[in-house]
Amino acid sequence: MAMAYREVSITSWLDPVFKYFAEQSGIPLDQYSSQVGGEGIGTALEIVADFFTKGWLNKTVQVVAGLIADGYAIWGKDVPTRLRRELLALGTHELLRFVDPKPSDVIEFQRSLSVSIDAAKRGDWNAFLASVLRTPPEIQSMLGVVAPLPPAPSPLPPPAPSGEGRYEVKSEAPTPKRKSTPPPPPPTTPAAETEPTPTRKRRYEVKG
Repeated sequence: MAMAYREVSITSWLDPVFKYFAEQSGIPLDQYSSQVGGEGIGTALEIVADFFTKGWLNKTVQVVAGLIADGYAIWGKDVPTRLRRELLALGTHELLRFVDPKPSDVIEFQRSLSVSIDAAKRGDWNAFLASVLRTPPEIQSMLGVVAPLPPAPSPLPPPAPSGEGRYEVKSEAPTPKRKSTPPPPPPTTPAAETEPTPTRKRRYEVKG
């Protein structure tokens, strides 16, 4: 059992990948693989943590993982030398991400901590979890998945040209036309009274 314990390694499966580079660099394969492989595994753990957590919880997970790995590598008993080197590379990688954060990490850390404290005081545990865990839309955004857009409204029929060169769009429900009322007839004035014209009497002369 003790012999099997001494052969424990978290990067031995990467030896075939790093064999060529170890030979070219002149570094023993176990040392090269433990250093580069430990950094690689630490980066993979960091990506997983960033994928599911954010804010102060993300940094806490990295610090705890780094302290456990480094602490076991330094103070662990009967730990193989190769495993110590692997854990030191992994743990140091995680701790340095907390010591040297990006400006955006600092802003997110402060915002997340403030929101978490306020949500805990109000007893709003949904808001508390949302401040430290990635929501489905955030995960989709990280994966480059675009949310489906709402269906577009049905297009209007193409406008028809009018006689004056303008385009008129017909509405779906035409408004009823108002019946035009004929204008009232003009007022009639009473006919002017005309005086009867005198008739002339013809005289007849009888010639004898």
